[in-house]
Formats: sequence, C-alpha cells, structure tokens
Amino acid sequence: MKKITKLISIAMITLIMCTSCSGSKEKITYSNMSDISSRDEVINKLTDHGVSKEQTAILLSWIDDFNSRITSDKLTEGFNPIGEKGADYSNVIVSYKEGEDGEILPEANCRLTSYLLIKNMLTTNNKKINDDTILMFDLEAIDTTEQFKMTDEERNSFITLFNWIPLKGADTIDAHKEAIFKAWEDRNIKISGEGISLITVYLHSEFDDVRFVGHTGILMEDKNGLIFVEKYGPQYPFQATKFNNREELTQYILQRADLYGEVTELAPIIMENNQLIN
Repeated sequence: MKKITKLISIAMITLIMCTSCSGSKEKITYSNMSDISSRDEVINKLTDHGVSKEQTAILLSWIDDFNSRITSDKLTEGFNPIGEKGADYSNVIVSYKEGEDGEILPEANCRLTSYLLIKNMLTTNNKKINDDTILMFDLEAIDTTEQFKMTDEERNSFITLFNWIPLKGADTIDAHKEAIFKAWEDRNIKISGEGISLITVYLHSEFDDVRFVGHTGILMEDKNGLIFVEKYGPQYPFQATKFNNREELTQYILQRADLYGEVTELAPIIMENNQLIN
C-alpha cells in the first residue's frame, strides 16, 4: 500500500510539473500599433534588427494614414490575445482615399509593406517576368502614388522578388517547392539581415500554372519569441503578432480562409527567406 501511495504521489508531482511547464507558455498576442506603447515596441524591434529610421518613419506614416480612415470598430490598443481564429476584422470599415482628380488611390498591401522593411537587406539580379498580372496593381501603386514611389532599381528588385513562379506543368507539391527553390536561385535573391527574415506564402494558380506570393510579412527573432509584422490585407489593418515559435506562426498563417481557392489547387507553401518552413 505504501508503495502504491508513493507511486501515486510521484505521478501527481509529475503531472503538476508538466502542467506548470505548459502553462508558462505565452499566449499569442497581436497589436494594430494604434497606441504609442505598442508602436514604440515594434519600431524599436525593427530598428534593432537593422531597419533604418527612414524606413520605419515611412511605415508609421502608412499606419497613421490607414488607421485615421477607419470608420467602424476601434482598433486594439497594446498587445491583446489573438484568439483561436486570429484577429477579427469583419467589422472594420476604412474610407477610401481620393486623389485630386477624384480617383480612388491604392492602399498599402502586404508586399509593399514587406518590401519597404526588407529592401536594404535584399539583393537580386533584377531578373523579372513582364506578364505577371498578380503584381499589376502593386506596380500601378508604385508608378502613380507618391506614397509608394520607388527608384528604378527598387522597382526592378521588387518585381524580381515577388514575380510569380511558372510551374511548367509541375503537378505535385514537391515539384512546386523545387520550382520555388530554383526561382530564388535563378534570380539570385538573398536577404542578409540577422534575426530578421522575409516570410512568403506561395499560392497555387491552376489557371495560370504558377505559384504567386499571396501573402508576406517580416519575421523578427526576439529573446521572448518571434514578432511578425504584416499588412493583413489592402482593406485591413497593419498587424504585429507575437509567437512563441515558428509552428505557431505556420498555423496562424494557414488558418486564413483567403489562402484557399479551388479544391484542385495545391496547398500553400510557406518560405522563410529561401528555406521551407511548412
């Protein structure tokens, strides 16, 4: 009986210890950088990871411009638990911005935002494909809107980085991954930052027979985990999200409903720089 009691006690202690360890894991939290504290935290992290003050100043101007035009739900202040299904922007309404001629001006999207933050660490051979319809609206924003203006070199680098990747009839997920690896190698895409990386989510367009960057963001390593900075979508806010590890980041990305199209399209592929993470 004493032996049984001792075994039960050991089991209970072990259970308590395991529960305590798992309970110490930080929750996933996010911020729309609408308050000074969270803005400063994210900007300081970007600066610590090599993003220039000029780049962060532009990012803040984009954030302020977008947030000032939200006419519905108030954005979160500080970092808040994100919930199992991610941030809920279903009630967020942003008013359009018009130019002097009355034309609706483009909004920042994930690709423009990521390029802004990573461009000083990025090199490519400026190899590009001119018929990429996915980038058509990005290039219109760059060419027509002062807010997103780039030098010719930056514009070419942007295209090289985010151009779609022809699949040439490849019909398996492994063949698609190989096509992505080859494209990065052929375009000589390199990102030199330490503790900061580019996350790219390649989606499958069966109609065009290509993989294209359907979403992207900037990932930073931190002593407490990871911080992922993104523009959630053209009509959705900027967002910084804290994760404990890359598995949580991957699950967060893959739960987005807008990453999935026809049932015959193959699954999203997530890259961190030139390395596969899913």
